[in-house]
Amino acid sequence: MSQKKQLTIKEFSRLTGIKRENLRFYDRIGLLCPDMRGDNNYRYYNRHQLNMAYLIISLRGLGVGIEDIKRYAVSRTPNNTLALFSQQDARITEEIRQLQQMRCIMQMHSSMIREALAHEKGAPYLEEKQSEPIFLCPPFPEGMDEEEGSVYSYDYAEEQGVNLGFPNGTFIDREKLTRKNPNLGSNYYFKVDDGGNACKPAGLYAVIYDQCDSWQTGTIYRRLTDYIQKQGLHICGDAYEEYPYGSMEEQGPDAYFVRVELPVTRAASLSCDSPTETARSASE
Repeated sequence: MSQKKQLTIKEFSRLTGIKRENLRFYDRIGLLCPDMRGDNNYRYYNRHQLNMAYLIISLRGLGVGIEDIKRYAVSRTPNNTLALFSQQDARITEEIRQLQQMRCIMQMHSSMIREALAHEKGAPYLEEKQSEPIFLCPPFPEGMDEEEGSVYSYDYAEEQGVNLGFPNGTFIDREKLTRKNPNLGSNYYFKVDDGGNACKPAGLYAVIYDQCDSWQTGTIYRRLTDYIQKQGLHICGDAYEEYPYGSMEEQGPDAYFVRVELPVTRAASLSCDSPTETARSASE
């Protein structure tokens, strides 16, 4: 090939991966015209046109329109090339960031499901946990029901730039644990990879997975607190309620699956760490 001065459209198509009908189209619109036409009117390209072909492929792969590529090709200069590459680099960087966040969200959901499947439903257990970042929403304004409050929380989180695809949960003040429905009127939070305004403190937690009717988690909390007492432990912080099978809620109230975490200590005189001050500010 190094001795050939011209490439047939078939050869050029094979080397670039651009279909021959697309090469003919690019010729018609003046985007990538063959270097010459033979006596038989066949199209012939030179090897230097390969670079332009590969650039077209790359830009089309990024979603750049044909007309935009054509405008660039017509006024191609070193400065225009630098400006184009800089613009596309910023675009690629943002797309990578979004894909990485999407992957993180899927990994979080997958981890929650795998962990739920690994534990027996309704059987409390103890777990030592590391600190975990969360984005804590303010409590529902007075007069809002739970449906309105959930929408309010999602709106608030979106305004603060939180990706709403992250798993969510309910932050419940320990003073509310004795109520029939502890999670009524509490705060929503989102499990985030970064950019949180609070965190779940590290420490020992009593954990339970169970099913119940929506907003009827009181029996689960009572089962967990009974277990804590029998273990000679003491509740020393606020509760966290999460939903590993969130999508199952649409299948009916019996499919409402919940994970409840309560920080505990073995000494009644000791207290666990509370969420960060920023979390407290968000909840006020």
